[in-house]
Amino acid sequence: MRPASSRFAVLRNVEISPVVTASVDLRRDDNVLLDELRRGSPEAVEALFDRFHGKVYSLAMSIVKNESDAEEAVQDVFMTVVRKAHTFKGNSAFYSWIYRICVNTCLMKLRGKRRHETVSIEEFMPVFTEDGMHAGPIDDWSKEVERKALDKELGQVIRKSTENLSEKYRVVFVLSDVEGLSNEETAKILGLTVPAVKSRLHRARLYLRERLSMYMREGIVTA
Repeated sequence: MRPASSRFAVLRNVEISPVVTASVDLRRDDNVLLDELRRGSPEAVEALFDRFHGKVYSLAMSIVKNESDAEEAVQDVFMTVVRKAHTFKGNSAFYSWIYRICVNTCLMKLRGKRRHETVSIEEFMPVFTEDGMHAGPIDDWSKEVERKALDKELGQVIRKSTENLSEKYRVVFVLSDVEGLSNEETAKILGLTVPAVKSRLHRARLYLRERLSMYMREGIVTA
């Protein structure tokens, strides 16, 4: 990812005017930042990029899983935020609005393209007997995870398993467990109900737990 080129692309494609504002306020106060964006301040565009570029790029990569597509999506997101700053009504947090633009931009980019092959999450769901007990043994690998918490290979397993989730599960998991958003915030960004978010997140966590269990048992992770 080349943040400098993305920054210049955003500045080059928006109409800006020479407005000067204290940068410290732009980088910590959403209301000041929004006011200056609406006025066309180039400094506000810089501050917007500095504050949100990292998280927007990470979210884009988690959805499109391609550096080139993610970079294009990031440029589109920031240009949209700048151009539509006047439409933000404050009904949600500013960052939630930006995340929603990012998710929509990335999902639109995926449409019409050959989809990355994802696994069926159902085959990794736990199976229960008629009396509600687990049909198979439950792996207790918590100590192993603790012991290998800094293991680079384990981190790769987690990332690979997350990538193999279909978008509807992966996006919820990233927003909730990676970005740390609440169920309510995630629901607003994705246009879902809170119960739907909880259901998808639960299923994604079960799938990842099973994948990690397989890795602990066999030392391999399947594609």
